[in-house]
Amino acid sequence: MPVDDRQRISDAPRATDGSEWEVFVRETSTGPMQHVGSVTADSWDIAYEQAGALFSFTADDLWLCPAEAVHRFTPSTLDEAATPADD
Repeated sequence: MPVDDRQRISDAPRATDGSEWEVFVRETSTGPMQHVGSVTADSWDIAYEQAGALFSFTADDLWLCPAEAVHRFTPSTLDEAATPADD
């Protein structure tokens, strides 16, 4: 799908209490990293505990990043504040 067909989703916080953390896992040492979900926590260590409990049972590696560091794009209209990707 062409990049021009995607809209950037709003950068508004998704969590109302605490910070949102995106969770990525690698199931094998040679496999790709895959986004598996997100957790809400006040700090990275609490986010790590939550992500580990939810997602690490099949993961070789588990990575966290603050949700505000991730820019999301979609071809679907999910958000009234979405803007075209070429803006």
